[in-house]
Amino acid sequence: MKMSPGMRVIAQIAAIGPFSIVLSLPHKLFGYVPIDKISNHISNLLKESNDHGNSSLDEDDTSEGDDLSSTHESPPELEEIFSVGQYVRAIVSAIHPQGTIQPSDSAIPLGRPKSEVEKESRRVELSLLPHEVNAGISVKDLAKGMVLPAYVSSVEDHGYTIDFGISGVTGFLAFKDAENVQHQQESPSRRKIGSVINVRVKKMEDTGRLCTVSMDIKVVTTELAHLTSTSAVHPGTLVKVLVTGSSSAGVNVQILGAFEGTIHPLHLSRDAMMAKPGDKIRARIIWEVPGSDPKRFALSTLPHILNLQPRRLVTSNIQDDDSDAGLEERSIENAYPISTFLDNVKVMSVDSDRGLYVGVADGLLGSVHISDVSDEHVPSLSASSGPYKSGTVHRARVIGFYPFDGVLKCSMKESILQQKWLRVEEVQVGETVKGTINSLTDRGLFVSISGSVHAVIWPNHYADIHLKHPERKFKIGNSIKCRVLVVEPAKNRICLTAKRTLLESTLPIISSVDNVQRGMITHAVIFKISERILTVEFYNNVKGIIPLKEATETFTQTLDQQFHVGQAVKVQIIDIKSETSLPVASILKATRSEEVQLGADMSNIDPSQPVCGIVHDIHQDNVVLKLTPTNVTALLSIRSLARSRQITVEQLRITLDVGDKIDNLTVAVKNEEKGIVIVNIKSKSNKERDKKGIKGLDKTAKGPENEEQKSQRRQPGSFEDLKIGQILWGTVSKHTSRGAIVKMPTRLFAKLHMTEISDDYSSVILPPIGDSVKVAIIAIDTANKSIQVSTRASQLYSQSEGQTSAPDPRISDAETLKIGQSVRGFVTNVAEQDLFIALSPTLDARVQRRELFDEYVKDWRSRFSVNQLVQGRILSVDRDKGQVEVTLRSRDAQRILESKKLSDYTVGQRVDGVIKRIEEYGAFIQIKDTRITSLCHKSELTDDANAAPDEVLASLQVGDFVRALIVSIDQENGRISLSLKPSHFFQEDLMEEEEDRMVVDHNVESSATDDDVDSENEDIVLDGISETENGEQVDTASKPSGSVPTLVVPTPLRWDAGQDDNADSVEGMSSDEEEFPKKKKRKHMIQQDLTVDLHTRTPQSTNDFERLLLSSPNSSYLWLQFMAFQLQLSEIEKAREIGRRALRAVNFREEQERLNVWIGLLNLEVTYGTDTTLDAVFKDAARANDSKTIHWRLAVMLDDSQRHERAEEQFKKTCKKFGTSSKVWTLFAEHYFKRSMPDEARQLLQRSLLSLEKRKHLKTISKFAQSEYRMGEPERGRTIFEGIIDTHPKRLDLWNIYIDMEAGQNDIQRIRNICDRALGMKLSKKKAKFFFKKWLELEKKLGDATSADKVIKRAIEWTQNSGSSAT
Repeated sequence: MKMSPGMRVIAQIAAIGPFSIVLSLPHKLFGYVPIDKISNHISNLLKESNDHGNSSLDEDDTSEGDDLSSTHESPPELEEIFSVGQYVRAIVSAIHPQGTIQPSDSAIPLGRPKSEVEKESRRVELSLLPHEVNAGISVKDLAKGMVLPAYVSSVEDHGYTIDFGISGVTGFLAFKDAENVQHQQESPSRRKIGSVINVRVKKMEDTGRLCTVSMDIKVVTTELAHLTSTSAVHPGTLVKVLVTGSSSAGVNVQILGAFEGTIHPLHLSRDAMMAKPGDKIRARIIWEVPGSDPKRFALSTLPHILNLQPRRLVTSNIQDDDSDAGLEERSIENAYPISTFLDNVKVMSVDSDRGLYVGVADGLLGSVHISDVSDEHVPSLSASSGPYKSGTVHRARVIGFYPFDGVLKCSMKESILQQKWLRVEEVQVGETVKGTINSLTDRGLFVSISGSVHAVIWPNHYADIHLKHPERKFKIGNSIKCRVLVVEPAKNRICLTAKRTLLESTLPIISSVDNVQRGMITHAVIFKISERILTVEFYNNVKGIIPLKEATETFTQTLDQQFHVGQAVKVQIIDIKSETSLPVASILKATRSEEVQLGADMSNIDPSQPVCGIVHDIHQDNVVLKLTPTNVTALLSIRSLARSRQITVEQLRITLDVGDKIDNLTVAVKNEEKGIVIVNIKSKSNKERDKKGIKGLDKTAKGPENEEQKSQRRQPGSFEDLKIGQILWGTVSKHTSRGAIVKMPTRLFAKLHMTEISDDYSSVILPPIGDSVKVAIIAIDTANKSIQVSTRASQLYSQSEGQTSAPDPRISDAETLKIGQSVRGFVTNVAEQDLFIALSPTLDARVQRRELFDEYVKDWRSRFSVNQLVQGRILSVDRDKGQVEVTLRSRDAQRILESKKLSDYTVGQRVDGVIKRIEEYGAFIQIKDTRITSLCHKSELTDDANAAPDEVLASLQVGDFVRALIVSIDQENGRISLSLKPSHFFQEDLMEEEEDRMVVDHNVESSATDDDVDSENEDIVLDGISETENGEQVDTASKPSGSVPTLVVPTPLRWDAGQDDNADSVEGMSSDEEEFPKKKKRKHMIQQDLTVDLHTRTPQSTNDFERLLLSSPNSSYLWLQFMAFQLQLSEIEKAREIGRRALRAVNFREEQERLNVWIGLLNLEVTYGTDTTLDAVFKDAARANDSKTIHWRLAVMLDDSQRHERAEEQFKKTCKKFGTSSKVWTLFAEHYFKRSMPDEARQLLQRSLLSLEKRKHLKTISKFAQSEYRMGEPERGRTIFEGIIDTHPKRLDLWNIYIDMEAGQNDIQRIRNICDRALGMKLSKKKAKFFFKKWLELEKKLGDATSADKVIKRAIEWTQNSGSSAT
């Protein structure tokens, strides 16, 4: 079969890609259809999409053309409108040379082929466009029953509008007639516009403009009975033909008495083979013979082509082949997948120049190309002689298949038969392989592991350590042993690892999230290092995380101090996140498990005997010991050790060294699973008890200790045998919110409360489940059969001594508590208004909200958690009810609060306070250093009668510090009424200021600086009212905003700015001010709450900002500082609202100020928002401002915030939309250079030059060269600049940039050469002076005095020569 452009053919879809369809053609050929050759609708969508992406947006389409808000219809996915195995009618549009990957005239980027079939298909390009396939068919030819291709052009209420590509006629397909018999999975409701379908003509309207069609079973079975025209016969038509003869080339037939045709032996069914001349048989036209006149056709009688179904085989799945119940149908690729060995295939026919046809099974043939017959060159084949003659039997292997012909592709090469794998899919993850090194590049090591199957080893998998010179280890042609790390069939890629740790590992591997199990120990490779999390990679791209606490026991600020990317680590799976199936692993637990397996024998550790250990490491809270002689790891509280030595923890850290020996330790908890124990320090009484105990073991010794030892060894038989004080061994079976449940002998369970674990609450650690613990019974409830136990040393050994010396003694009941006593406890409940703590197993205490902190804390609940240790003092005890009140305040704060009473205040007194609560009728203010909370009614907030009290009330916020005046005191009800009116403070402050002016006049010498302010001319501003020296009042707030200059805030804007920004201003007070009388100092303290100095200090409250914004509403800097202030308080939503307020307040003519606010909002969403909120703000910003500016600003923000993937995506969108801007391309290149991706950055240069105007080329190339100097390879940048100045020698600005770039490299010799060349051109004196001056400065900086003198001498000579030439 010889293909040529214009040839029509029927084909079967073999594969579907994103931009093309691979077709299986007759006679073992393949072709492809690009996405723009399917239907006119899809082609138009592609064109619109391309125009939409490359065109610049004008003002009108800025809001509509944004990527995020675009309503532009995208082309459908090819997998949505086609399916593998579907038959289509096509026409050959082009034939490309052998080996073509991307046709030069193709407008569609096909990408690299993912398989040999796809690579082979690139040679033949076809089209499905109906107006090309149906060319030559007219309206008159559309007779009832005719089958032809068309595409869906639109969807109507009752059906689809069909386009045949025939001028003057439109088709209609009703929903009820749109039944696809070939592909039932495509329901009518899912049929997309642009889908190509085969339809049968049902009815032609009299007007000849509308044709009704259907897609029923008759589309496949309808035969063309009458010949309306010569163009009505085309590939895909089912006809009855008359056999006229046969030959070795096939069977000759006559079609409808008008055309000749041939049926190739490959397409003859069994019935057709038996036909004789004169017989009529059914056949389907599969292609037309090009250049024949009259037309000649090739036909097929194969059943699967007659029925337009994929070829299927009937196979037996049980041993009894005669039973029909054991038969099943399977496709060829499932019955004989690639790599299947065929032990006995018989040569059926021989084509001397092309190859062999072998019999694989009944009715199934295999094709062996002449190049696949043997590894040696075979020039020709013979059917009657030689090793491959007809009837010979051979061994073969399936290497592919031809779907249309229904034939297997086989090979009999010995090299193919011996290959382990033929496809990427056959390689198993974790398998050890040997390969041959093909090449070594900067990106990786490429290895051949089996014939045509290749793999790559990334640089971080070369070895367990980083190789600086991998070329010394890996030589091309050498063999290498690796392990399969990743298999990606979709990308046709295999990744290997050469790390010895992974190669020699015998641990199970994790290749999917399905085989992850808790407790599994395996190896992983560190993929990414964050501040507190390690991201590790297992096999087959399965990722996991390791929290900081599970990565190392050594204190470290950042994990990159101990780990590096590419490091192989042994981990244990400890959890699996249910929502993401992400494994959570631990390095520490894997190490401990290894230590247990390596022989950390804990069977010899007797908890009743003292032990000693060697200091192995010192952590923040514990000392890590190695017990002798067992070498078991133990933990000892560093506070307990410091207390036993009667020194502080800080002193202990200085004196304690690794290697020190610690004696007299007792085992508290033994965890055999983790291989560690928890030990305590023995007290003096314990030592004496041990000595007595040892003596008591002597048979001749008598005494109570011997009886105690006997009672401890005697296990109780029932609940009645238990006694308070009895010491037993138990096993921790469960953790509760208040402690643990301990399983006692004879199936008894006891409660171990948090307060009974240790005498020192600072070292309390819940014993792990399954550990054996030594406990003492402290309470028995016979009625409920419950037991309370303790592991306190004071209870286990000497109770009387332990109770007096313990840091946290046992509290039996409320009777033993005294007011003012210091106690510690564990938080049990964080309620809405109160905090509850446990002081003992039977006694809880309450801490009211006002007793939690010395100062007001708004979000106090986040400061506490269940089982948190807190310390306070007893405030009150109700012994009858057993209720205890505790305060967590300091003693000084408590004393001040209790000392202030209502009688201490008088009407007219001014007080400081903080707003605690805001209601509709006013604000509640807590007076400073008291518990008194007073009401300020909303009518007492302002003097302005025109101001709405609700608006003034809304400007206040909880937590604001204010100064108020007492207007009334109700002693009977214990209430105080306050006022915040400015008039209460104005006159008094004015009198004090006049007094202070007199002090200043008498104390300030004539040497006062020019910065001093003349107090006589100074105006006092309060709440927008300005009073001059003459007493006239001017409402400054009512002045138009345009007359007030924009506020300039002296400090830089930072999202994370602290609250102490004005500390320096306080420290910077002059000595003269310090010598003022106390009254003056008190006046300055009062002034801190007024607004007269708002323009000279940083705003410190919401009120400050609100007042400033009244005078400077157009200041974007002030609005942004207000947003930053809210972010310091974690009020993200309020910061967003302030940004929206700013956009409404800033005048629309202030474009730059409005842009600054938009940038601030974008920055806020990038830092604190989600992708949804960021996209919404970005869409609004692009509409309201210059779209290009917003696009590249967002990309830069994302890049700066380390969100590189999102930044890259944004840069791509920006370059696609604003491809005519040089700036966006250079910024994109800088992004790639910063991420160490220079190859991608360099590819952008070529892409940018295709989109930019020619006048911008030079500027863009220069920018890319500068980026090479700064972040890439200076030699590349040097090469680019040499090319620029060679083609544009008169551009002195480029010479100047070139010199600056070389100056950054500190290469003075290159600078000299460049300056020499520049001065060798014809320059004016002004330009020459510029170069000589620049050269001289660089010589002084990078060269020496001699070279600088040479430059001066050279300049003098140049001046003389230029002067002489001028004369």
